[in-house]
Amino acid sequence: MEQHINSVHLGIKKHKCTLCDFQTAQKSYLKHHINVIHLGQRNHKCDQCNFQAYKRSALTKHVNSVHLGIKKHKCTYCDYRTAHRAILKTHIDAVHLGLKNYTCDQCDYRTTNRRSLKLHTEAKHLGILKHKCTYCDYKANHKSSLNKHVNSVHLNNRCFKCDYCDYQASLNGTLKTHVKRVHLDTKEYKCSECDFETAQKRELELHMDSIHLGMENHKCSQCDYQSINKRLLETHVNTEHLGIKNYKCTHCAYVANLKSDLTKHSNRVHLNVKNFNCSYCDYQGAKRVL
Repeated sequence: MEQHINSVHLGIKKHKCTLCDFQTAQKSYLKHHINVIHLGQRNHKCDQCNFQAYKRSALTKHVNSVHLGIKKHKCTYCDYRTAHRAILKTHIDAVHLGLKNYTCDQCDYRTTNRRSLKLHTEAKHLGILKHKCTYCDYKANHKSSLNKHVNSVHLNNRCFKCDYCDYQASLNGTLKTHVKRVHLDTKEYKCSECDFETAQKRELELHMDSIHLGMENHKCSQCDYQSINKRLLETHVNTEHLGIKNYKCTHCAYVANLKSDLTKHSNRVHLNVKNFNCSYCDYQGAKRVL
């Protein structure tokens, strides 16, 4: 009871990490933090992908949610489901209650948890990207982002299959976007200033920043190109000025400088995915060419 009162109600965190600023009210949490964050202990490995976990329970949750599709925690407001109770709480706070109590002191970014704010600050303002890809120059501020990159770009792991066509995706979110955009024609994100609609939240944010707010902060030093996104500028430089093509097809000699181009190539040439339907007959095509 004393530990509960100190940690939950009084905010007392007497156990401090000697390697960083982490503090906690429980000694076991500190031990777990040191083993995972600083010692990198992840003894439990997934036999279906590159995922590794410190605890067996974490590995079990990963297998259930990613490979078996078991998501027992359901949102009471919408159809959202997840394998993690904490993620469900974050979803409800952010999506339905609009609670984003952690605000960046350098920009307008707001989030529902302290860890996301820390990762945002490191990546966007400090340029800290701790996790590096062993295959290319890609860097990420979160290991899960790196794992997604490796699985989708270099290993070409496509375990999420579309129920409507032959399309396969390496990420569940990518598959959902495909279904909404191609088969359901759902564009749930609408611009409040014009008629623009999209199936992706990020596309709407980019649209608002570039079209209505006129944000073009990142300028190319070799030409007049400008972008609101630093990564887009890097892609531009690599593509237009350096001729770098990091995305290689695992089926043939094709090489692309954009991940989207590689995906289009794989879908059209090797997977025979035909996303475009004729409005007059049953014909389907791989390209939207008139």
